[in-house]
Amino acid sequence: MKRASLSQVSLVFIGLVFALASFSPFRGTRLENSSKLNNWWKEVTQTRYGKVDFSTFSFVDLKSITGSSDRLLYERCQKLLKKLPPYARYGKWLAVFDNRRQFCGLLSENRIVAQAGVKKGDEVYVNMFLNTIHLPSATYLVDNIYYYTDGLGRIKRVFCPDLQLKSRGRNQFSQRYSVKFKDGVRGDNCGHLIPQALDGPAEQINFVPQRRDLNGGEILELEKKAIKAKKAGHKVSYEIRILYEGSQKRPYGFENNVKVYNSSGKLINNYTGIFDNTPAQNRKNDRRKN
Repeated sequence: MKRASLSQVSLVFIGLVFALASFSPFRGTRLENSSKLNNWWKEVTQTRYGKVDFSTFSFVDLKSITGSSDRLLYERCQKLLKKLPPYARYGKWLAVFDNRRQFCGLLSENRIVAQAGVKKGDEVYVNMFLNTIHLPSATYLVDNIYYYTDGLGRIKRVFCPDLQLKSRGRNQFSQRYSVKFKDGVRGDNCGHLIPQALDGPAEQINFVPQRRDLNGGEILELEKKAIKAKKAGHKVSYEIRILYEGSQKRPYGFENNVKVYNSSGKLINNYTGIFDNTPAQNRKNDRRKN
């Protein structure tokens, strides 16, 4: 038998590389031809996030998961789906699994439904599916919080109909990456959109770069008002609009709105704030010009 030449082996290897590169993780599902999902996930897998290999995540048609095949998983999927309004439950849905084959949530072309990570000890074990680059032009429902992304995958609006008075905890690794991924600058903190003291998730979907003095100043004061209202037993909603310039990933400002309702559903307080997130150095330069 003739040995394969080095050039033949190289050609086979190159062929395998191209085959793997062109492989779609959605192949075999009802969304395998979605250019939106394929382009997004390609970007996800090409972004280095510690030692996480997103190419090992897998996607399965929700319709293939039945009560007879895996009752526990079926019930978890249905519980997530029922969080959505009836009109949003229809269509093509995929169940998502990470590299440990752990269930992460549900995915369609325009929606993601998932539960955020849970606190164990002093750290939060995050749902890595929520730590990806965000799906563009989509609605995320994470626990009871809605996140809306724009065409560039940036979080443009957040709405929580009723904040929860529960400390979620922090994941320092996840927070550190937020500033890196979203074009943070020197002097920025990882800013929680929904504060962790009010059960805000510890994943990228809930983070944007914020000036350190803003994060620990005016925005914190508004959050304290929400916490005080929750401790008084009121229902408190929180809406945030995140403002960007051009294609920048780092927001230049926020419009926050906290509404407090009594037990009969009457609005009793409405706290609002418009916050400038311009980098500190830029603000100094503007003052010098003026």
